Amino acid sequence: MKSTISKVDVLGMSLDKWQYESCTAHIATGEDWATLYGIESRIEGKGHATGLLKEAKAYYESQGKHFGGSVALNPKMRSIYEKLNIPEYLYVR
Repeated sequence: MKSTISKVDVLGMSLDKWQYESCTAHIATGEDWATLYGIESRIEGKGHATGLLKEAKAYYESQGKHFGGSVALNPKMRSIYEKLNIPEYLYVR
């Protein structure tokens, strides 16, 4: 694995913090799920976000967890979700 994983607390929630190249992501986990909450890359266009999410998805799915992401806020993120077949979770009231 090229990524590193550590635990962080964000607003009272324990999250997995993933680091890959110039990219950092925060992923929440439960017994049978893992959800991407946020991701940012300091260098765009190099595939760092794609590489991180590809590794994270495989990692959590190997543990029997369903992997998905929060709402894609831009076309680039939606494209990565589609490329990697990551479901986008929408909350509609």
